[in-house]
This record gives sequence, C-alpha cells and structure tokens, in this order.
Amino acid sequence: MADIEDRRRGGAGVQLGEIQTGLVPGPVPYSMLNAAEANATNAPILVWLHGGGGSRRFLESCKAQFVSCWAERSLPAMVVATPSAGWSYYLDRQDGSERWETFLLDEFIPAIRAETGATDGPLLIGGISVGALGALRMAFKHPDRFRAVVAVEPTVEAALAWDRVPARDRIHMPEGLRAKLFGDPVDQQHWRSNHPTAIAVANSTAIAASELAIYLEAGDEDELHVHYGTELLHRCLFDVGLPHEYRLTRAGNHVGPSVGPRLVDAFRFMGRMLWRNPDDESIDAMVELESFSAQVRGLEDQVGYRRTVEVSGPAGRIRATMTGEGPPVVLLPSLGRGADDCGDLADRLAEAGYQAIAPEPRGWSGSSGALEGLTLVDLADDVAAIITSLGAGRATVVGHDFGGQVARAVASRHPSLVRSMVLLATPGPGRPKAEPAIAHRRTFVPELTVEEHLEAVALAFFAPGNDPVVWVDGWNRLLAMAQLAAQERTPIEQWVAGGTVDTLVVRPAADCLVSADSTSQLVAQLGGRASLVEVPDAGHALLPEQPEAVAVSLLTWLRRVA
Repeated sequence: MADIEDRRRGGAGVQLGEIQTGLVPGPVPYSMLNAAEANATNAPILVWLHGGGGSRRFLESCKAQFVSCWAERSLPAMVVATPSAGWSYYLDRQDGSERWETFLLDEFIPAIRAETGATDGPLLIGGISVGALGALRMAFKHPDRFRAVVAVEPTVEAALAWDRVPARDRIHMPEGLRAKLFGDPVDQQHWRSNHPTAIAVANSTAIAASELAIYLEAGDEDELHVHYGTELLHRCLFDVGLPHEYRLTRAGNHVGPSVGPRLVDAFRFMGRMLWRNPDDESIDAMVELESFSAQVRGLEDQVGYRRTVEVSGPAGRIRATMTGEGPPVVLLPSLGRGADDCGDLADRLAEAGYQAIAPEPRGWSGSSGALEGLTLVDLADDVAAIITSLGAGRATVVGHDFGGQVARAVASRHPSLVRSMVLLATPGPGRPKAEPAIAHRRTFVPELTVEEHLEAVALAFFAPGNDPVVWVDGWNRLLAMAQLAAQERTPIEQWVAGGTVDTLVVRPAADCLVSADSTSQLVAQLGGRASLVEVPDAGHALLPEQPEAVAVSLLTWLRRVA
C-alpha cells in the first residue's frame, strides 16, 4: 500500500500493487515510486527492472539513490515502477508458456500510465544485472517506444552465437533455467533474436533514427564476468556509429559498495538526456564552438585528413573532396545537386575509419566536361577515373537518388573497381505519384519565390514535420536536365543490373517520390544479392533528415561485408 506518511512529508513514497494477466503466472506484484510533483500527464515513467531472482522490493533498495538525485535536481521528478519477475529474465519463452516481454510492453506499462495519469510522458527503461539485460533487449527491439535505456552490469554474453559463448559467460544462468527459457537443446535462433548485441546490429538503423539514449556500465572486477559482454556491446555500437555512453568502473564488482554510486551515475545520465535541449545554447557558446570547429578544420587540412583533389577524367577535370583514411567509399549526390549534400555522411564515415570520396558531378564546382550528349556510361567512367587515379583499391559506391543510377552503371561497367554498392532513395521501375513528381520538377524553376520553392521542396523531398530549409539552395537546373537526358539516352542493359556486387538498398519510409512498390521492384532487379533497410521519419531527401540513421545503416553494412 502507499506510504502515506512519507508522501505527506513531500517525499516519494513506495506504493504496492498487483496486475492481473494471462501472459505470465499472475497476478504480478509491483512497486511504484512517484515523486510528489510528478503528477502531470507528461511526467516521465521509468520501468526499473531487478536482477535475477529478485522482486518488487528492489525498488525500495534503490529509493535512496532516486531521492538523492531528485533532491540535487540531477533527475526530473518521475514515476518509477518495478514488477516482481523472479527468474523470468523478462523473456518470452521459446515454448510460449510465459511471455514476460509481451506482458511488460502491452500490459504493465499501459497499466502504470493509467494508474498515474502520466499518459503522455517519455518512457524510459533500465535495470541492473538480468534487469539490465531485459531492458536492453526491449529498448533495442522497440526503440521508438523509449526515450532512454540504462543498463548497469547487464548479463550479456560476449558472443553473437550461442555455440560461441565461452564457459566463463555461461555462469550467468543455471542450465535448468536456460532449458526453460530457450529450449533443450538451446534454440539458437531464439537465443540470438533475444541477445541485445545481435538485436542492436540487426536493428541499428531504427535505433539511430529513434535517437534512443543508451547507457552501458559494468565493473572491471565483476565476478560474473559481465564486463566482457558489455564491452562487446559497446564495441559493436561504436563500430556502427550508434551514440551511447559507456563506463567501465574501476574496482567495481557485481555486488558490493560500488553499486550504489554507480546507480546514481546512471540516474544522472537519464536526467541529462531528459533535460537536454540544444536550442538553449547561448550566442557566446555557439560562437566559441564555431571558432573551435574552424580551427579543427584547418588542422584537418594541414595533415591531409581532409583535402580537395583534381584528377583527369575521360572528358575533363574532376574535382573531389576526400575525408579520412581507410577503405574507400565513393559518395554520389542526387539529381542536379553537388557533393556538399554528402558532407555530413563523409565526416561520419571518416570518423569510423573509412576514406570518403565525394566527387563533384560534371558541370558543378570545378568538375568540367561536356553535358551535351551525356550518357550514364560517361558518368560511370568519371567515377571510375576517380577510383583509379586515387589508387585506393576497390570501393563501396554510394548513390543517392540519381546518384544511385550512376552507382549501378559504375558497378555494371567497372566491376573490378567496386566492392559493394549502397543505393539511397534510389527509384526502381515504378513511377512516382503526380503531385510529388510535379513538385520535384518545380524545385528547379528559378522564377519561384523562396516560399514557393520551399513548398515544392517540402512536398517532394521531406517527410511531414521535417524542415526543408536545409535544402533551400543547391539546385542546378541545367545539370539536372543533362542527367535526366543521360539516363534516357543509355540502353538499360548498360546500367540496370548493377554488376554482381552485394548491394544495400536504403528506403526512406516517408518517400513520396519512390514508392514502396518501386523499391521492391528495384530489390527484385538486383536479385538475391540485395538487402533492404528502411529509415523511419524520412522523405526522399533522407540525408539531411536522418543523417545519423543513414550513417549507421552504411557502417552496419560495411562491417557486414568487410
């Protein structure tokens, strides 16, 4: 029952309750900690999960850390709820006999929202040990539902396949319990589909698009050895470019005096993420940051990390910006646009250990060559000249929209130069709907007012709610006309196959220029070597709308085909 006396003093009282359910053995007891002022409909809710064999009493043991963070205002007032889940591992069992994950997502969370009235507040999930494991699993499967996940010493195995899990990591779970949860013998597919690291890699694009805040922590003297699996998860997130905070706590064990302060650190992380507002930067801070960034750019130029090169192409000079060092990735912009569109993606690839090469198309920013009588073969040969002249070896060729058609021509005509291919918002055979197609053509009409131009850009290129002003300029009508004529002039057999390389097709979920059917036809054209990933909350522009999700998609792909 509610701790009435504590609540009267203005503190946070632990309340007890239970929920009836048919998904797991019930009723399920739970405890709830509700900060006195957290009564608004927009109050945050934290689902806080105990370790293996624990119960709702876990929340009482953490109450001091929550109250401390509320008192120092490092954590907003919120509702915290903990169900008693025993040794369930918060898992939907392989045989379907108990469905704890489904219970938490479909029944427990709605019940807490209804009881507290916090129907519109951000949802967070976290826990310790087995609870941290369950929190990661659910957050990575459903990143659109959670604002943040905090995992303190999660019992994550340091392997991505069950038959590769070392004996060191099998002590997390008794053998008899493992048989109940995953089958006997272990259903390896069920195990992998519920392993947080495997889920994170498979669902990396959706996680990036959701902007899920991720916190990982383990002690370096953990006697259950969970720091090895946590380190692997950190490494995988880092390699594919998924932002997160990771801490390896010195002299931290799975239990003991270090745990309390480590929980406070995790709670403070949640507070930073909930209160984060980039728009609150002062003018002085922004000027200082811009000055620092300019200095860094100068240093990058000095050491050759970023440089502009010019090479001789088949029909003239080709200018390209090169960023970073490592395996080469060539970035080709959209119809009638230049390499600046690829700048943010180039930076992210370079930071991850790749050399991003962004050539300017003919007729744009220092690249010469006739546009009359142009074909896709000519444009493919320009790209081939860049790859060959720079001597970087076989490249991954990435094309956005029309750039994807050029990429397909490069892979078809110069297979020895292409390692793999990535097609961003690239059309297949299907035709776009009339209204967005007309808006697309209007973006190249110079007589439009700024307002009319932005209206056309928004309709053709951006998902509802996304700001089109980032693409207010950068349009070249003559170049676009020449590129369209080049595609029409090129026999389809010279470019459509895209060679024989493995290909990633990236579809913006709200793309109104390239329909889902058109993308499906494109994947079918490419055959079994094509993989498809969808980026939520993005239209045809894609790159300025979801830069992080696009980069994570590419890095996950590059890691896979390496």
